[in-house]
Amino acid sequence: MKKTLVIFLAVLLVSVLSCTNPFLKKMLVEDDTVKPDLGSFEDAGDFVKIIPPANGIAGVEPDPATLPGNEAKWKGVFIAGRKVKLSPYKLGKTEVTYKLWKEVYDWATGKGYQFAHPETKGSSGTGNDKEQPVTKVSWRDCIVWCNAYTEMKMDENECVYRKSDSTVLKDSRDSAGAACDAAYADMKKRGFRLPTEAEWEYAARWQGSVETNAVQYGDVWLTKLYSASGATDKWDTAETGEVAWYSGNSGSKTNPVGKKRKNALGLHDMSGNVLELCFDWYASIVAGEVSDPQGATSGPGRVVRGGRWNCEAKFCTVGLRNYSTPYGKGDALGFRVACRP
Repeated sequence: MKKTLVIFLAVLLVSVLSCTNPFLKKMLVEDDTVKPDLGSFEDAGDFVKIIPPANGIAGVEPDPATLPGNEAKWKGVFIAGRKVKLSPYKLGKTEVTYKLWKEVYDWATGKGYQFAHPETKGSSGTGNDKEQPVTKVSWRDCIVWCNAYTEMKMDENECVYRKSDSTVLKDSRDSAGAACDAAYADMKKRGFRLPTEAEWEYAARWQGSVETNAVQYGDVWLTKLYSASGATDKWDTAETGEVAWYSGNSGSKTNPVGKKRKNALGLHDMSGNVLELCFDWYASIVAGEVSDPQGATSGPGRVVRGGRWNCEAKFCTVGLRNYSTPYGKGDALGFRVACRP
């Protein structure tokens, strides 16, 4: 009986102290350690669902030794003094293929959609391999195609790209160029779209807690700027060749998607085969805290990221930024699609 009473009094004393003694309360709370928010991902069929860290990606000053060049264009979007918060999103595991483009294109042209350019199978446009990335389509073509893909698979109401009067954008011809260039992205919609530049770079560089060939940005580790996406070392011909098609291994042409080693998220060809269009206008990246940034309101062109089949390994790195005019097309220019989960 006496022993039971002693135990009861001891438990009662601890309970009281834990409520009234700040020091003891702090000690008890600290037993529950706060785990770092590394972000996460889930397989989603042809897509990967990407969940960035809720507290954002904090930019850091890059080590000059990890920059292939001195210009700001090599530094990516997660620069020192900038913090980027991204909502969860899905990104295609591969670049859009000729097969998928043609399926949607044929459906869309029968439903009132108009395009400035037809498609091409890869760089040469010849052969029967429909798993080549689609090329020779412009940024304007891509956003209209994304709306068509959305309407075909979901509903017109879920289309992301809208004209200034909020109607769905369905024409990428030169006569509709101004409307395309002024279009806005309704990110509340579930439809298919181009990734933003920040979404693209995060997906290309994410490594979670893996420190190999990576730098820590806040809690999360991202691939070093002088490397290709999915590479375990800096850009040399052997390592880049494991994850990307570039001038040293492509055979002077594009290749079927998904044949090279995937990156940590399960995405293929993020650093080579074709350059990939993003939604953003190209502009200098500035410091500050931003949420789901969509870039500047104007610029010389729309952002392209990644590498291409006809460039050197140095230009397949994850930090390199470039652009294409909204109406430009080429045999090394393609895209992959994103959407809300």
